[in-house]
Amino acid sequence: MQKKTLVAKKKPKDPCEVCDKDLFYNKRFTQRVGLIDDNDDVIGWMCPHCKTEFDFDNRPVVIYGVKSDIGEA
Repeated sequence: MQKKTLVAKKKPKDPCEVCDKDLFYNKRFTQRVGLIDDNDDVIGWMCPHCKTEFDFDNRPVVIYGVKSDIGEA
């Protein structure tokens, strides 16, 4: 009979606020993708895993890479 070993899931060092994937790459770099505007100013960052865009306060601006329009009911 084979014994199964339970492996504890490693907690991400730098989790994405939306998909919880680890954005840590090494001590010097991150997996975050910088977002720039037409004037080459950095306006935020994007998670490479779920494509969610964030502002500088880590608030989601575009979730899962889909821009949504808010309409009136």
